[in-house]
Amino acid sequence: MNRPRSPEGVDKCALPLDTAAEKTRPTRGERRLPLKTKHRIRSPRVAAVLGRRIEGRPRAAAILAFAAFLHCSPVAATFSDVTVAAGLNYEHGYQEPLVGEDGSFNERRHTAGGVAAGDYDNDGWIDLYAVRGDTGPDVLFRNQGDGTFVEVGAAAGVAVSGTAGSGPIFADIDGDGWLDILVGGVQGAGVRGFRGRGDGSFAGVDFGMSLPQPAPSSFRRGSGSGEEMPPGGRDTYSAAFGDYDRDGDLDMALAHWNVLVEQGESTETLWRNDGDFHFTDVSVDSRIAAILRGTANTFFDFTFTPNFADVDSDGFPDLLLAADFGTSKVLRNQGDGTFADVTDTRVVTDENGMGAAIGDYDNDGDLDWFVSSIWDPDGVAEEHWGVTGNRLYRNRGDGTFEDVTTAAGVRQGYWGWGATWADVNNDGFLDLFHVNGWGRSAEYVPSRDFYRDPSPLFVAAGDGTFTEQAHDLGIDDTGMGRGVVSFDYDRDGDLDFFIANSQGRPRLWRNDGGNEQTYLTVKLRGPVGNSEGIGARVEVVTGDLTQMRELRAGSNFESQDPAEAHFGLGGYAVADAVRVIWPDGIETILTDVVAGQRLVVSIPEPTPTTSPTLTPPTPACIGDCDGSGSVTVDELVRAVTMALTGASAVSCPAVDRNRDGSVAVDEVVAALDRVLTGCIKAERAP
Repeated sequence: MNRPRSPEGVDKCALPLDTAAEKTRPTRGERRLPLKTKHRIRSPRVAAVLGRRIEGRPRAAAILAFAAFLHCSPVAATFSDVTVAAGLNYEHGYQEPLVGEDGSFNERRHTAGGVAAGDYDNDGWIDLYAVRGDTGPDVLFRNQGDGTFVEVGAAAGVAVSGTAGSGPIFADIDGDGWLDILVGGVQGAGVRGFRGRGDGSFAGVDFGMSLPQPAPSSFRRGSGSGEEMPPGGRDTYSAAFGDYDRDGDLDMALAHWNVLVEQGESTETLWRNDGDFHFTDVSVDSRIAAILRGTANTFFDFTFTPNFADVDSDGFPDLLLAADFGTSKVLRNQGDGTFADVTDTRVVTDENGMGAAIGDYDNDGDLDWFVSSIWDPDGVAEEHWGVTGNRLYRNRGDGTFEDVTTAAGVRQGYWGWGATWADVNNDGFLDLFHVNGWGRSAEYVPSRDFYRDPSPLFVAAGDGTFTEQAHDLGIDDTGMGRGVVSFDYDRDGDLDFFIANSQGRPRLWRNDGGNEQTYLTVKLRGPVGNSEGIGARVEVVTGDLTQMRELRAGSNFESQDPAEAHFGLGGYAVADAVRVIWPDGIETILTDVVAGQRLVVSIPEPTPTTSPTLTPPTPACIGDCDGSGSVTVDELVRAVTMALTGASAVSCPAVDRNRDGSVAVDEVVAALDRVLTGCIKAERAP
């Protein structure tokens, strides 16, 4: 991989020295794991102004040069398997063999599984909730902030056991500011719900859905372990949340693969949130049931992965359904509670739509749709599957799509499942990763090509094309992947991958070196009813490039990415602008935003102005931007950058000790002292 160049064409690591250091972040528990950090020049602007803006201040010049020197390293993004070290020690499986003595194969259980990702305790670190089949209780891993996780499922009240759960998802269903959990399931597992109490624990809830039998929502009240449906209800593999009717709360879409829908029955796809965990099935009223049914009286619903996404940019979330056997759909939100089928069957041609990734991969301001499918290397369908592989549908800008799969080079992914967009090298262009795997055994001839197939990582070239580089970048994954998460679990500025495998152990792939280039993470605090700002768009401008993310509580297939926006900024130390378009259309605009931080933006109060409310953490000492109790080299370089560029200190008030809104050299010196000597416990930034 070529070393990235700055916007001005200057080699960012041209200084003669580079280094790598080990740091240990503050921990909330006893276990500590050193996190490897690559130090490098954050921007050519830093090198360009060294010794120029601070003439006559030799000590200050030396300090700034030292900070710049620490941030130069020509290391490219590579991945390391840190599953065991991170404490993610569980296994998914079933007590009974999936292959019967008569040769039958339990496809439903083989398909089910997954993982949810979200910050359920609101401490700024992404946690994980995973289902385990029936070999043990489902697990909730709390991120300890030091590179490790601790399992707290039993203490939190979510350690459900003995079921075939599937597609867990975090979402603030009741809009109280704390994430809740919904878990689907197959073969009698049912749909379970857990309300986040705000103290790290959950309570089982009755969603109060009124549905005909059988249904995933015919609950009986449990005893703290979630709510279950009676045996015989519909299987639910994946779920997604979004405010389709724009009434301020999160509605729900469910996927029920391989379900027979009789004449007159609802497909039970779209559920309207009526408040207090009560949902109403509106699949018929919204016309979705009729669209999926087509002209048939009785049909099978083969939907695997639903996603709310505003593909035509009209402010109303549309619905994208990745579905098996050529039944994927594009449903346009009409703005009146109904949907229209705008699927162009000449374009949407995936044969076995399974997983999905939604994102603006070409940076043209609209949402594109990747659908994982089956690519058979011998080109022959030994059994009931297609052979032509994945599909990448590029948005033309009006909510219609064109198939650019071949031109982009993302077709070959074997038996694909969960998929995610992630800028792994922070170059400003989304890369693509998906998991895969299928088969009853390695000896079963028809599916042996997929039993240990490698998960692909397609790295963007920046021109709309991709190159598969998983093996070259250290990812050697051949498990039975179902769910996948892209998230910065260690908060080092680059995106890592977590894989939930069926009938096996998970994998956590840590990104080492993706933070060679700068980044910006944006977290929103939305209004009551939609606390994560689901459906809002975040745009980041650096030079001539504008990147866009739409915040989603969506599905990658039986999995989700956390509802925050990560942007790679290439060689820029400061983003020219950050623009948030809230679901109600109000805009928040920030300028000259310093890179290398997690920026929290709250929705403005209903006043004539739209000035943002930034919520910085409580500082522990001078320069401690994230309130962790220590000052890291990254935080020092942020202070250096603010001092050199004149950027506002609003994103790190801990370094602005005289409260004048800017950062002076003396304040940088004080921050460096804290890096070298540590924080004084009694100290508080004034």
